[in-house]
Amino acid sequence: MSSAPTASLLVLLTLAVVLAVSAVAKMRDPLAVEDALVSLRVPSFVPRGLVGRGLPWAEGALALLLLASPSAALVVVAALVTLLMAVYTWLIARALTFEDPVECACFGTLASHVVDRVTLARNVLLLGLSGVAVAIGVAGGSVWAAATDLGGVDWWTLLAALAAVTVAAMIVRHSDGGAAPAGEPELDYERTPIPYGVLTMPDGTSSTLVELAATQARLLVVLKEHCGACVRTAEKLDSWAEQLAPAVGLIAVHGEPGLDLPHSAELTMIEPQHNVRRIFSVGAPGAVLLGADGLMAGGPVAGAGDVERFVAEILEELGEAPV
Repeated sequence: MSSAPTASLLVLLTLAVVLAVSAVAKMRDPLAVEDALVSLRVPSFVPRGLVGRGLPWAEGALALLLLASPSAALVVVAALVTLLMAVYTWLIARALTFEDPVECACFGTLASHVVDRVTLARNVLLLGLSGVAVAIGVAGGSVWAAATDLGGVDWWTLLAALAAVTVAAMIVRHSDGGAAPAGEPELDYERTPIPYGVLTMPDGTSSTLVELAATQARLLVVLKEHCGACVRTAEKLDSWAEQLAPAVGLIAVHGEPGLDLPHSAELTMIEPQHNVRRIFSVGAPGAVLLGADGLMAGGPVAGAGDVERFVAEILEELGEAPV
């Protein structure tokens, strides 16, 4: 029996919905979870592939068990949820101490964003609700017990709360408004002069972007350390460089020397003061194509998937170009 059935039901339903949404989002893109583990600097002994595939199922199972468990079992389930939320909260709090911004995939690609204090506050709140769920189980409560204790006014309160959450979710879902309408034709790429920027070789010699592209078109791939998507992209650079040569030279743009990324050292150039990513307003991983005629030839694009598609488009164009 519960002395506050509406509150108990809302707490358990909230946690179950959050876990279920998180599980579905992670299942849609397990690589985003693996990338987040790299970005959050989870120790390398943690099997990232296994966690990326198994974590969504664990979250989904906990969501179902929160709804179906009687009070005795609810204590154990809620304790596991509390432990999971505590780990998430610790990872986010630790990420806030890193020098570089960290992207999180707590809800897969559904809400992937840069970790900030709001992210930490959200996780602390979920951790608190998980603790309340443990207390509900200890007091003999459960979803079924709370539902059977609801009176007429309680049902109206619950329905009103669910309606408010639904409306808020619909507003958030449609708040981006900036996406182009489906079916709208793409505009032709406007070729503009290559802007001024500088890259430095590991030996200390520097060249402007225009000078680098004077004899050969150049594909600049912007990377950074402790970025899961960058690591996945860097692993493909040697193969891409071989396929693009000799028409296009590939350059791996690092923000600072000494970064440990899985590609050939010969591809590396350093961007002083992150000038390349600032000029093109591109994050990591990102890419731009400089034409040998002094004009921009493509990009910028950002994200591992978009960079890979961008390279595929370039290779397709090269295949159709006359020798």
